[in-house]
Amino acid sequence: MLIDFNPFSSQPYFDLPFQLSNWIGLFILAGVLGWGFLKWRENPVGRSARQWGLTLFLMATTPLTLIIFNFYLPQSGALPIPNLPIEAEEPLVFLLSAIPWVMAGGMVGVAGAGLVGLASGFMLGMFVTHSLFTPLEVAGLALIYGAAVRQCYRTGFFRWLRQPFVAAVLLSLVYIPVFLLIAFLSIPGILAERLDYALAQNWMQVFAKILPLYAAGFLAQLVYWIFPLLWPRPAKLTPSPAETSLQTRFMTITLPMVLILVLVLTLADWLVAGYAARQMMEDRLGNTTRIAAESVPYFLEAGQSFILNMATSDLVNLPDDAVEDELAYNIKAVSYFHQLTLFDAAGAIRGSYPQSSFSLNDLTDEEELAIGLAIKGIRLQIYTVPPASTETGGNISFIAAILDEAGIAQGVLLGRADLKINPFTQPALTALASLGADGGEGFILDDAGQILYRTSESTALSSMDLYIDKVNDQPVFFEDFSPTGTRQLVYYQPVVGRPWAVVATMPARVAQQTSLEIAVPLLAILGLFTMLAYLMLRFSLGSVTQTLKQLGGQATRIAQGELSSAAPVTGADEIGALGKSFEQMRLSLKARLDELNKLLNVSQGVAAKLDIYDAVHPILEAALSEDAISARAVLIQGVRMDIAGDKLVTIGAGPVADQFSHLDSQVFELMRQQEVLTIQNTTRVRRISSLDHQLHPAALIGLALYHENTYYGALWIGYQKPRQFEDEEVRFLSTLAGEAAVAAANANLYASAEIGRRRLEAVLTSNPEPIMVFDDKDRLLLLNPAALQVTGLIATPTVGLPAQEVVSSAELAALLTGPIELRIATREVKLPNGNIYHASVAPVMGENQQIGKVCVMRDISHYKELDSIKSDFVATVSHDLRSPLALMRGYTTMMSMVGELNDQQKSYVAKMVHGIEDMSRLVNNLLDLGRLDSGIKLKLSQLQPGVLVEQVINQLTPQANQKKIRLAFEPPEEELPSDLTADVALIQQALINLVENAIKYTKVGGEVIVRLELQDNKLAFQVTDSGIGIAPLDLPRLFEKFYRSERREAHEQRGTGLGLAIVKSIAERHGGEVVVESQLGKGSVFTLRIPLQEHPPVKPLVGMPQNKG
Repeated sequence: MLIDFNPFSSQPYFDLPFQLSNWIGLFILAGVLGWGFLKWRENPVGRSARQWGLTLFLMATTPLTLIIFNFYLPQSGALPIPNLPIEAEEPLVFLLSAIPWVMAGGMVGVAGAGLVGLASGFMLGMFVTHSLFTPLEVAGLALIYGAAVRQCYRTGFFRWLRQPFVAAVLLSLVYIPVFLLIAFLSIPGILAERLDYALAQNWMQVFAKILPLYAAGFLAQLVYWIFPLLWPRPAKLTPSPAETSLQTRFMTITLPMVLILVLVLTLADWLVAGYAARQMMEDRLGNTTRIAAESVPYFLEAGQSFILNMATSDLVNLPDDAVEDELAYNIKAVSYFHQLTLFDAAGAIRGSYPQSSFSLNDLTDEEELAIGLAIKGIRLQIYTVPPASTETGGNISFIAAILDEAGIAQGVLLGRADLKINPFTQPALTALASLGADGGEGFILDDAGQILYRTSESTALSSMDLYIDKVNDQPVFFEDFSPTGTRQLVYYQPVVGRPWAVVATMPARVAQQTSLEIAVPLLAILGLFTMLAYLMLRFSLGSVTQTLKQLGGQATRIAQGELSSAAPVTGADEIGALGKSFEQMRLSLKARLDELNKLLNVSQGVAAKLDIYDAVHPILEAALSEDAISARAVLIQGVRMDIAGDKLVTIGAGPVADQFSHLDSQVFELMRQQEVLTIQNTTRVRRISSLDHQLHPAALIGLALYHENTYYGALWIGYQKPRQFEDEEVRFLSTLAGEAAVAAANANLYASAEIGRRRLEAVLTSNPEPIMVFDDKDRLLLLNPAALQVTGLIATPTVGLPAQEVVSSAELAALLTGPIELRIATREVKLPNGNIYHASVAPVMGENQQIGKVCVMRDISHYKELDSIKSDFVATVSHDLRSPLALMRGYTTMMSMVGELNDQQKSYVAKMVHGIEDMSRLVNNLLDLGRLDSGIKLKLSQLQPGVLVEQVINQLTPQANQKKIRLAFEPPEEELPSDLTADVALIQQALINLVENAIKYTKVGGEVIVRLELQDNKLAFQVTDSGIGIAPLDLPRLFEKFYRSERREAHEQRGTGLGLAIVKSIAERHGGEVVVESQLGKGSVFTLRIPLQEHPPVKPLVGMPQNKG
């Protein structure tokens, strides 16, 4: 766990704002924060106990987030707070500090995030920053973050903004100006100092503030993805402000760019102004120090010259009482030294002026050492004496040895020069003193770096020790901090030829104030320009949006059908062009609606009226315009039933319509060849001819009446004056012509249908057999008189009643209401009067779908009697033939036992045996069919379909192998019911007949597949072969007795024509059916469907022996 700093180990306190402007800034930020809480009060925290608990929990975790995972970032160039004696602090990162209020923003709401942020900021402010601005800063960021992730706008930008990490990244960008603003408001100092401090902030400080935001945003993004229920999504998205207002959209796009531009220009202006002010300050300090530095060598050289000129043997040889007078004379004559003292060769004082009581105790250590060296023969020495703590200037000691001709020291002369009052240093001191007006200071340093002169007594004599590491033997300008924490600019100027230096310092606020004075005019102009640009954009966009609102209102009125008011926009610009377009649209739409109104009336007339005169006359009235004097329609005869011969049907409208009737036939024939005929001036274009003394129109337009490629006639309009036909007019008349064509087609269809109905009615009335017609809902449409005359057939002859209520026979009603699946369904129906009718129900098709049914009843009672007599006769004959046939077969097979037969005799015997077997098979089939037709009771037993199919396949496999036919059984995919009952013997016989037929009519190498399926609650035995197929003409009669196809391929196989009839009888006896689907050359599919009948378990009976006779 990374812990570099424990905030709770320090004393909790808040620093009060330093000055009035700080208090004002604090109250402004507090007001903005209160406004934020008020604005987002619609997202209250306390709507539920859960939210209160979550808010309190997050607030309670705030101290924990401050004591773990905190660390310092490396400091580089950070600025201390100006005017305070404290050093710049290293950036401290509390990595988890933003997690509570970021989580509150998504889980609780905006106001909840603000409260948690306020608590987090309070802890940071009390224990870390000690600033009252910190709670407001963190709470404001929390409010903004909560509003960002809880907004419900629907555009792509706001969808991304609802992502926690994206919101954190964008908030970090917003935080940068907020951080700079708070840095400006929270520190003491003048405006320039505070502005410079805010803009010169170290980016490490900013990074330390936003790094916890990134960490919290990343953690919140994981919660957003992994636990979506904890982070609510908006239930309903709303349009964003940019979507609801064009002005807002433009300002939303433009304003950020303008603000960025203004900020960049402001920063650039401040940097340029700061650089200029710094350069000016460098030049000023440099000039000042150069003036002072140039004076120092002259001062020292003059002192050396003066002291050497005074240190002569004459001075040593003077009597003691004359030494002081000589020293006084020298001081007054030169005005350089303020103290002169003469020492003898032993180092004793001989005289001093002006301090006559000068003693050895008044010497400094350096002066004592220098006197000793001078006695030893050193000619000249210079030493510095720093000023006292209460003085501004120090002394320069010049020590000169007085030598005789042999070079032996006879004495030493000490001269002290005060830098503050020396006339040779006044130019330099005056230059340095000029810095004090702006709070600057000047210093003169000796070779040891000690201050020899300072312009202010309050400056410590050791203050120059701070610059030792930053200077060398070259002039240098740099920035540093005073012991009081004030930023200051320092210029260090070495003295040429001497190891001395001149230093000038100036508070940074002077340069900052100068840069502010340079930048303010440009910033003011920039601000004014920005404000003017904003106002101009606002007002210009306002005029555009106001115009667009007017056009929107016009569009709304047009959409509501109010086409009477014109568009209010005028002008020649794009908006004016748009207004003109709206006006043209209104006029065009008004004209179009008038046309549509006419077309609607015409369409209603065409749809509601079948009489051609009533339907076409409104069309002709609509075609009449201002100049039109005649509108006529020339139609074919078929649109009317009462027109005899080859006459055309003509209809006219207009004041002189009948006067142009002689042109009808010409226009009718002309329009067969073209769709539109326009004659702008009939006197110039001779497309039509008129008889003498007959009128003709000045202009004419004709339109062909075609409907579904059928020509029904022509519609033509005559005009009083020559006319230029516009495209819109031709299009409108073409639409009218289309309506006229539809009316003609409807009238023609109605006439044809009426004629057909009358013919059908005559046919049905004359038909002696009962006929009934039903619709697709099995409701009665019509029936013929023969149906009403059949006793017991019709219960209620009311049109529209269901079939169950119309017919009295339940069996016939079941046939009528059952599905017929695009084929004819037949059934024999016995009526209450005892007659038996053959009912045939056929579908009525229309547009590839069934639209009704037709039932034809045929009385077959007489045929039933004949069939019964025939069946009795056949059964008797068949029964009587069985014994003779058995004898014939026996004796025929015994002929080979009597004696040897030749080949011809064997052939004859084989043919006789084959004929006897065919006759026996026919007799057996007739007897089986007779038993089925006699209505014997079924012998129901448990049916095992799979076992039954396998037995049939095993029985017929040798026959299939002879033709190399693949005979296979495909078990059902779904499980069949276990309790199924049927007459197993009959089902087996029917299945044998189907499979045997399939093998018989399948060529060598083919295949026969038997399948079991459940179809509509029926058990289906499906036999599929790849045989020769069945012709469509043979399908309807395929299951009739003794019916065989006339195709050559069918007659190649021997048969009686009773096998499929027996299958059909077996299926009907079980209440089922047998159907066939076949294609020539591709094979057939026979399906035997038996209804499922559940029965208590009985002893299984499988199959019955096939009768081979």
